[in-house]
Amino acid sequence: MAKTSPANPGDLVAGMQDLSIGTMRGIQDTLDGCPPRPGFGTAGKPIQVNANMFLTRFKGQGVSVNHYDIEINPVVKVANQKKPRALLQKIWDQMVQEAKGDIKKALDAAAFDQQKSFYTPFDLPVVNGKCEITVALREDGADAQDDTRRFKAVIQPAENQKVDLDTIIGYCQGNRQNEQARETMLRAIQAMNVLFRQDPASRFTMSGAAGRRFFSTEGAVPLSNGAVLYKGFQQSFRWTSANFPAVQIDTAYSAFVEPGMLHDVCAKILGLGGSGGGFEGGRGGRGGPRGGRGFDRGGGRGGRGGFAGPSGGGGASLQEVNGSQLKKLNDILNRGKFTVTHRRTDRVFTIMGLSHQPAEAIKFLVKGKDGKPDRQMSVVQYFKEQYNVTITRPRLPCVKYGKGNFVPLEFVKLEPFHSIPMLKITADQTAEISIYSKPPPEREAMINSWRQKLNYANLPKLKAWGVEVQPKMMSIPARVLQPPNVLYGGGKSVRANFGSWNTKGVKFTKPGRPLKHWAILSFDQRCPVEDCEKFGKVMTSYLLQYGCPVDNKQPPCLQWNPNQGGTNAGVKAGLQEAARAAFMQNKGNPQLLVIIMPKKDPGMYQMIKAVAAEQLRLPVVTQCLQSAKIKNERGLDQYCGNVAMKIHAKLGGLTHQVQHAVDKTTMMVGADVTHPPPKGGPIPPSIAVSIAAIHGENNTFKPSVYLQSGRTEIIAALEDMMFDHITQFEQNTKAKPEKILFFRDGVSEGQYAHCVEQEFQSIKKAAARFGANYKPKITFVICAKRHAMRFFAQNDQDRDRTGNLPPGTIVDRQVTSPMVHDFYLQAHAGLQGTARPTHYVVVADENKYTADKLQQLVNNLCYSYARATRSVSLVPVAYYADIVAEQTRNWIYADDSESSTVAPSVSSASGARRELMTFDPLRIMKRFAEGPDFNRVAWVSEAKFC
Repeated sequence: MAKTSPANPGDLVAGMQDLSIGTMRGIQDTLDGCPPRPGFGTAGKPIQVNANMFLTRFKGQGVSVNHYDIEINPVVKVANQKKPRALLQKIWDQMVQEAKGDIKKALDAAAFDQQKSFYTPFDLPVVNGKCEITVALREDGADAQDDTRRFKAVIQPAENQKVDLDTIIGYCQGNRQNEQARETMLRAIQAMNVLFRQDPASRFTMSGAAGRRFFSTEGAVPLSNGAVLYKGFQQSFRWTSANFPAVQIDTAYSAFVEPGMLHDVCAKILGLGGSGGGFEGGRGGRGGPRGGRGFDRGGGRGGRGGFAGPSGGGGASLQEVNGSQLKKLNDILNRGKFTVTHRRTDRVFTIMGLSHQPAEAIKFLVKGKDGKPDRQMSVVQYFKEQYNVTITRPRLPCVKYGKGNFVPLEFVKLEPFHSIPMLKITADQTAEISIYSKPPPEREAMINSWRQKLNYANLPKLKAWGVEVQPKMMSIPARVLQPPNVLYGGGKSVRANFGSWNTKGVKFTKPGRPLKHWAILSFDQRCPVEDCEKFGKVMTSYLLQYGCPVDNKQPPCLQWNPNQGGTNAGVKAGLQEAARAAFMQNKGNPQLLVIIMPKKDPGMYQMIKAVAAEQLRLPVVTQCLQSAKIKNERGLDQYCGNVAMKIHAKLGGLTHQVQHAVDKTTMMVGADVTHPPPKGGPIPPSIAVSIAAIHGENNTFKPSVYLQSGRTEIIAALEDMMFDHITQFEQNTKAKPEKILFFRDGVSEGQYAHCVEQEFQSIKKAAARFGANYKPKITFVICAKRHAMRFFAQNDQDRDRTGNLPPGTIVDRQVTSPMVHDFYLQAHAGLQGTARPTHYVVVADENKYTADKLQQLVNNLCYSYARATRSVSLVPVAYYADIVAEQTRNWIYADDSESSTVAPSVSSASGARRELMTFDPLRIMKRFAEGPDFNRVAWVSEAKFC
């Protein structure tokens, strides 16, 4: 066992007060080199909560396990042999089943990671440093018939074979560890996570979250468009600051493609079965295009001068697909697992894509046998001759699999648990899934139910390792911080109640530019010009009521067919006409286009944002609204109030503010990176965003947006971005900021240290460009939302009406880091389901914030979000960066954007050749420069589908 020494708080702090960032080695996960906790917070009302953490102990002391490397390869070497996890697990299971003696004992207790490692508490007999085992893998219930199904497993002790599990206990107790002990502790955490996966992996299906989420078909819920909702759980083994580690368990839900015969599944994915036809004829525009072939024939004509909708469905049976439908199917079905029905086999194959040609058009050369000549043969003919089956849907594509193999769609049966890519989940599916969000009492009960089902006490492997897991959740102390006063115009103060407040009778804090050059554009055939004019008058009255100056109370109103020429093909022309009308009325560049959408339509929304930002003469701010909302008299007052906040911010105004105690020499900065969606072909660029206060009031912000190499977590251009932010601050205040408070969103947990090491230095380098004497003090805080920590009130009086904890609930003890200053803050009210707190991790703190000061500051700032009358879950400056990144995705990753057609470049930095899309890092900033007014206002102050 590696030696550790107990430490008191003074020892931990001594010698580290000026250490902002530790060395890279050994702190990727622990962040031990970062500033220690300055103490615990004391402000707020004390309460007691349950955390979804179950304390774990090891029986006895000096518990260790052996780490072995295992290499599994076919006996007959095959070039570029792929070894999927499922195959390796199958080989492992048979190997364990067939083992004898001491090998059997060691393997029975082993935890296999389905790749190249396993851990066992028992020594494995090795000869000359290794142990070799051959497995003849059974297939279709029979023994292997040839060497292609024979595999050899070569097992060797790993470097640093002994893994001391007690190092985890030492870390949880706050003991200082040398580098070797820390690395051993991280390996021990990894071994424990592999151990806890063993039993669930044999009973459930792993999917996502690095092997920590498990699902079952039990209680499956069908969703629209060929999807199904599977329920399950996620678990992970984590350290705590409560002297012992813990297993974290949470519920999990995910959308998968419905299993079944693939031609039926494809029909559902494409929404086949609806009737065709366009909208009724109305004002303006022409009817839309006729439908294409097959089930795309349903597209009808619009009436004379009317709107024409996208093509409709034609029938109940899928017979062929067009290009756009094929792309959609490939995006969703790629890498799905399937079996075949035209022959007897239990083998599972992987979809490598759907063919561009239908089965009847695919031909290949078949070598002649017995002296017969080679001949061309179609897929249809081949399956008839080889398997005596007739292809009844010859115009459908084939499934590609293996090395150049094809199988007709109708003989393919999709296996369960093919996850739908997150970005391909439709708005309707998202709404259907949200219904199953559980309030805290139900979620807590479900977690406890999963804890019982997992039955850790009776698992042989856990017993062999000497691991005990407590049956009850951890009970931990929490506090509820007081909300700040929310300040409006005229010095009026409003008190928040349960995280929200009423704006009745208030005026916004600070006006922006008067609204003079604007227009209203309807893309809804049921919302004619007359309705737009009526709404314009109503909206103008609300803007004036809240103190937003409007010089032009009668903007031009237009109605346009967004589908003229195809789905959303008319959006650009409509926006061009609206921008032209706004300009011509008062001869000024458009400040705002209000767009009336017929419904929640992500495709149309994305198109509107992309066109308005990059495809008009100058970038134009837009505000998208739903037609049904502006016509609903019942909720119109609240709706217009919310829209007024967004428009006010988009004109450069300030809706409200809070007393946040950030002095005027401090510049707040938020940053985020978003990555391209997974897809074939060259990798598009990632989008890096920083947004910073432009003056010492820290209530007005300006973004900087750069493109960088795809899938790169670090903000490559942060030095240049921060230099520009400091320059902007100095121009407005006549002095550079003395302090920088930097909130970083979008970092995965394993990348914390790597990210901060480089980005912290980038901020330092930006400051150094102003001269050696300029050294602002930097506090760098990571904001994490992608975690599974949940808290539940123990007493009814500590719950709100939804069952959630009250806004301002903060936890900084027991489930937090034993070394680093971190805390969980739920600043918002949970409206649906169980509220997720944000995890704040202080990784650099030259300003030496106390726990109470930083925690209260973050909580207060969450009430300053410009476009809401309620507190938000994430500190707003980081939230703004996240929204800018999300909005920019609409431009960069649109299918018809410039970046999608740029030639690829080849990078081999990682050892493997990867095609990276070429791009201009300054593409967005150059566009901002063409219309500087666009980036001087809060152009991102919009929720999707307001």
